[in-house]
Amino acid sequence: MVLTKIWLIPIFYGFCAISATATKYFFVSLLKKYPHILPFLASRDASLFGECVFAHFVSYSAFLLMLIAYIRHRQTVEYYAHRLGWENSMWRVMSTVIAGVGFFTALCITVIAHCEDPELAVVHEWADTVAFAAGLLYAWAQAVLTWSLVPRMCTLRVCVFRFMIVLVESVAFVFYRFVKDDEKLSPPWLLEASLWIIAICFHIFIITFFIELRFSYLHSPKVAFVRAEETDRVPILQRNEEDEMNNNS
Repeated sequence: MVLTKIWLIPIFYGFCAISATATKYFFVSLLKKYPHILPFLASRDASLFGECVFAHFVSYSAFLLMLIAYIRHRQTVEYYAHRLGWENSMWRVMSTVIAGVGFFTALCITVIAHCEDPELAVVHEWADTVAFAAGLLYAWAQAVLTWSLVPRMCTLRVCVFRFMIVLVESVAFVFYRFVKDDEKLSPPWLLEASLWIIAICFHIFIITFFIELRFSYLHSPKVAFVRAEETDRVPILQRNEEDEMNNNS
């Protein structure tokens, strides 16, 4: 079985992430009468049903993010190591580490989704901060790796666009981290705006991966059975094919 439309995975990620944001907007801004122009994205003042829907969409997006991180790593290895014949060096180590950062980011996102209860406010805030930082690190690492490996899997214009997205996200993250605890430096609506910018920029960055994935495909796992008494450890399927060839000859 061959999956030829894996470029849809980043699109599905964007759909789940946007659906989670829309859920927050509906259950917090519309039902709780918060300002409609800039709803309280960080607010946990939602109904129980709204929290459940939000947690489901965020969990789906976290799973897809983990899948995308693995696919991006495998795509890099397949293109540079298997197709171009590059030797395994620092670029492969970097790709592996970046994939691990993506997995960790997805894990933190799931913690955010399931710690909406006010009693878990400390856990939610820590997971929120770590997820934003890890996501920003993943985005920077992917942008640098994609740009530095030549020939590139995407055009230079795409690389520049990703750098612009990550730069805007970085400015918003630094602003949010340094002024969120000081009401004199920033009004609440400005903090909410910075959260929106961080989230939207990260989502857009992940969605852009569909550009490279349009020319990629995946094979389903291959299972080979081995007889325990065989010393040469030749898979049964391969041995049966050899036996059939010998019988036909």
